[in-house]
Amino acid sequence: MSNFDVIVIGSGINGLSSAALLAKRGKRTLVLESNDSCGGAVRTEEITLPGFKHDLFATNLSLFAGGPIMAALKDDLIRNGLEFVPSNKPFISLFPDGKSLGIVMDRETNIATLRKVAPNDVESWQALTALLGKFAPHLFPLLGAELPSFAAAKSIFKTWRALGTTGLFQLIRLLLQSSRAFTEEYFVHPETKALAAIWGMHLDYGPDISGGALFSFLESIGGQEFGMVLGKGGADTLVKSLIGVITDNGGTIKVSSKVVEIITENEKAIGVRTEDGAVFNAKNIIANVNPALIPNLLNSTLSNSEKVAEVKNFRPGLSTMMIHLAMDDLPPWKAAEAKEFNYIHIAPYIDDLAMTYTQAAAGLLPSSPALVIGQPTVTDSSRAPEGKHVLWIQVRVLPLDIKGDARSEISGNTWDQIGEQYADRIIEIIESYAPGIKSKILSRKVLTPTDLERYNANLIKGDSLGGSHHPAQFFFLRPTPSWNRHRTPIDGLFICGSGTWPGGGVGGGSGAMVAKIIR
Repeated sequence: MSNFDVIVIGSGINGLSSAALLAKRGKRTLVLESNDSCGGAVRTEEITLPGFKHDLFATNLSLFAGGPIMAALKDDLIRNGLEFVPSNKPFISLFPDGKSLGIVMDRETNIATLRKVAPNDVESWQALTALLGKFAPHLFPLLGAELPSFAAAKSIFKTWRALGTTGLFQLIRLLLQSSRAFTEEYFVHPETKALAAIWGMHLDYGPDISGGALFSFLESIGGQEFGMVLGKGGADTLVKSLIGVITDNGGTIKVSSKVVEIITENEKAIGVRTEDGAVFNAKNIIANVNPALIPNLLNSTLSNSEKVAEVKNFRPGLSTMMIHLAMDDLPPWKAAEAKEFNYIHIAPYIDDLAMTYTQAAAGLLPSSPALVIGQPTVTDSSRAPEGKHVLWIQVRVLPLDIKGDARSEISGNTWDQIGEQYADRIIEIIESYAPGIKSKILSRKVLTPTDLERYNANLIKGDSLGGSHHPAQFFFLRPTPSWNRHRTPIDGLFICGSGTWPGGGVGGGSGAMVAKIIR
């Protein structure tokens, strides 16, 4: 039996971030990871061919680069090998008629592009750019504050003092709008509407779901202002550097150490038991675990108690498929300029996004799902042999349980049965935008929603976001009313991860928040 100040269950980015901060503060810290490697949904492997490095799940590190962990541990992380690769051409949307609309880190270039493709949206784009400048000093502190908290209330009060009642209500309205309502309010051209609305689909917001406007606004205009950040050689540079900070400061990390029980005494968490029977005690326990899974780690009395059982209803978002390609060359995009961008969106229009979301929610394989296609080797050639490339394809969104196919072409009700067939559909869709891409593919690896859960139990039914981000499970309600502020009904047991505020994305924000609680 070993004693620690803090035990962290799970080594996702938030778990590692909290452990790094606490170890740096001198806390005796132990991280227990069930898999054979750390990182959670941040994992880089040569999964297709030797020399081709693929980020299996998450790839965009922009949130972390501008987040609280980087601010607190920058020198330590860099000393342990963290290296970013910035992109000044973050994303582009492609359309069936051959048009494209790409956003770069240059306002004038973007205005020139809009004048060619969507001239009636130039003024609105400029107005939204100004609006981000107006809201950013107030919105970002709120998104980085614990909810609910005095700091958040203070931030809202400062916003009211600076913007007035009308300005504050305008901000609240943005937080509640759907992507469709937001884009129809500001834009005329279908291309600009789609350019913004697709970002809501990154976070489980179909265009008609309340709350999607915030992400459509922040990511589309934010891409222009801040670009995108990738990890040099793969996103796991972040994992390796956090591990280095933890061990440099006396922390301990054990992989292949699955926690099967959180030990309690008088309704207080006092330790954990791993699958091999080992017991570790600690004053505080942080579970970097999907909240819906935590009751499984508690004794039956606690698991069935009203406040604990509440979290069993924490809902997953719709699921995701990943397709990884080793490429002889970049795709021969009809829109040749697409070869210069890190993210390519194929949706294509807002009504298509709505149809995809509706089909997936009804249990149908979408006829033409939204595609997020990453081209990391455009800015980071170290991820593939010389002259070669990798493609990172995220398919959004897919059913949690398969009931049929919207095209009535694929039969089967498990991903193990139909995964490769559905991936063929995706490649055919991409082929229509990049004729000849099939001849460029050297090797392919498909990770279905079922595979995602096999890799990481927290990705329930292939939900890559750690729980739906709809309003009933977001802000101060994440994951549930009784489990907010990174606390649980169990004394000494805290939670972090994408199932807690501030939600999904590789940012480390909840790890920073929970570390601040530990005394």
